[in-house]
Amino acid sequence: MGRIVWSRQRARGRRAVVGLAGLALLTGYGGISHSSPDRGDIPEATVRAVQAINRTDSVPDVIQNLVPGAIAARDAAEAAYRAAGAAADPLSKPEYIVVWAGKMIPADLSGANVARYASSGTVNPEDLAELAGIGMKPGLDAMIVVDARRHNPDGTLSESYGKVVNFVQVPPPFGIEGEPHHMQYEWEDGQPIAAGGLFNDTTTVWDVSRIPEVRLTNVIRPEETPLGTVPDAYDFLPDGRAIGTYMGGPDFNYAGSPGSVVVLKPDPDKGLVFESETPAGSPGAISSSNAGGVPEPCSPIEAKPVGTCANPHGIQIRADLGRMVTADYAEPRELTTDPVKPYKPGTFRPTVRVWDVAAPAAPRLMSVARMPDGPKASVQGHNNIAIMEAAKTHAPAKGMFTGASCGGGLFFTPDITALAGDSTAAWKQVFDDDMAVLHAPGDDRVADRTREDGGCVGGSWHQVSRDNRFLFRTVMGRNPGSTDSFDSGAAKVIYSIDIASLIASAADGHVDCSIDTLAEIRRGQGDETDCPRLVSALHVDDSSNGGPHWGAIDNHSLTAAGAPTRLVFSNSFVARTGVDGNHRMYMVDVDPATGALAYDQSFRDETTLTLGVDFNRRNWPNNPDAGFYKPHAMVWVCPPGVCRK
Repeated sequence: MGRIVWSRQRARGRRAVVGLAGLALLTGYGGISHSSPDRGDIPEATVRAVQAINRTDSVPDVIQNLVPGAIAARDAAEAAYRAAGAAADPLSKPEYIVVWAGKMIPADLSGANVARYASSGTVNPEDLAELAGIGMKPGLDAMIVVDARRHNPDGTLSESYGKVVNFVQVPPPFGIEGEPHHMQYEWEDGQPIAAGGLFNDTTTVWDVSRIPEVRLTNVIRPEETPLGTVPDAYDFLPDGRAIGTYMGGPDFNYAGSPGSVVVLKPDPDKGLVFESETPAGSPGAISSSNAGGVPEPCSPIEAKPVGTCANPHGIQIRADLGRMVTADYAEPRELTTDPVKPYKPGTFRPTVRVWDVAAPAAPRLMSVARMPDGPKASVQGHNNIAIMEAAKTHAPAKGMFTGASCGGGLFFTPDITALAGDSTAAWKQVFDDDMAVLHAPGDDRVADRTREDGGCVGGSWHQVSRDNRFLFRTVMGRNPGSTDSFDSGAAKVIYSIDIASLIASAADGHVDCSIDTLAEIRRGQGDETDCPRLVSALHVDDSSNGGPHWGAIDNHSLTAAGAPTRLVFSNSFVARTGVDGNHRMYMVDVDPATGALAYDQSFRDETTLTLGVDFNRRNWPNNPDAGFYKPHAMVWVCPPGVCRK
């Protein structure tokens, strides 16, 4: 099948309507079978909203709901920080966390979820009435800005630290239950924010040059990306372009396979606009190959239903190497049940794709690899599938990490520039989530286990520190009984590993480390000397039906050597898959010398004073009774010129 790049001009000529058959994902996530022949099951409000998005050419202004004094506080903090010069405390500069969050509604809850809420402490007992009332009423998706400036100029704790300072809802039709998902992994000075909506097939573009104000400047509509649906994540290139992964298939196979990668180019007025779209793979590629003759090294079962594993989720770009890596997670149309309890093995993908982006407007597929099964694959359901994310190393290193959400494997290849065709043999498993889970402190369910009872612990976000010393990763965990009646569950953790030896070993294009025995997993350390070493496993105290999913390193408060000092993570996934979370965002201190993790005890909810910012709140700035929100992704943002790259 020939290579296809869909241009902006051609896309704009399409009809501005997505048909009812194209709403399969929306109905599936809502608990309605996507195969149902009864199109009357599709909510008319949803149909009208998606059609309205394609018909709406203009982008409406959003309303800023700043807390009193927010702008004055920013200006004063900036002036004091600049005046202090080199002696300034790096945590005294104005800095914010911009959180992409969806409104929680009754469709996000099942009967079991309600019971779990009531018994788990996810919602305070006195607030349970909110579930059926104000907290769960319909609403709009939102960008929520949290003050992340920890210190005053004199080193004391800032009174506004951890407080919500702006609440900006996305106007209809764009903000109606779009299920906010991911943004870029890090924000750099001068960039806009790109943020995807899973359910409404849109990418929203935001100007943050007036932070804590955030302005919606463009929406990439479904009609502009006909070759892919279900946008997931984004990464930026030095020339201002962003490339996003669209996990689902083309409009005629909405939320099916294969997905696509979408290039957005900078625009002085809109921030980013559509430039091109390229399919991530070809139907039937397991037998006939992808564009350019690149093989599709997954099995017919793994490639169900149309013979491709191309459903890109995570994305990482090394523009200096001319390469991009995307990780295939799952066919999103099939995720109508708990994704950490896969009932259809073919739903979840085991593959990773390497792209040539030397000409960034036209990414070219170079290689596809199937990740190793790992030493637990002899037990049914324990092979490594659902490759959710990739994590790039930084120059002069050339390696890349990827990780399985189910199976627990963390994989590494030493040189992505050397990969072509079927590159399966170039990837090795170098760590396993269970090596952290089994060592997580404070979790009685796993402390005495000697073997792994369930195959899916929900490994998610991971990133490498800019000094190439540490990798950080979130694990959503698994509740008792998730896989069978003997399943004792798995810990919910965020962990760090020391990868310095592995990166040094990879300098010659090869590494020795290979996790290929259960003994290594039980011991928590690989046999080879260059294997990563577990540094810290921070237990997440949450008995909801979800866990920690997404994180963001504060890339503006690094040490001079590039070591991180803090990060945040959200405890929320996608409620309508059966995996949600407690809707909190936590701040974690990182020891720059060792990589050890510890909760920032001063980052507390402004209303309840409990650890972390709680998004299950009744009131938001200038929006009383707005109700509960689900925080999914976040980035750290500074005023212009304060946090230079």
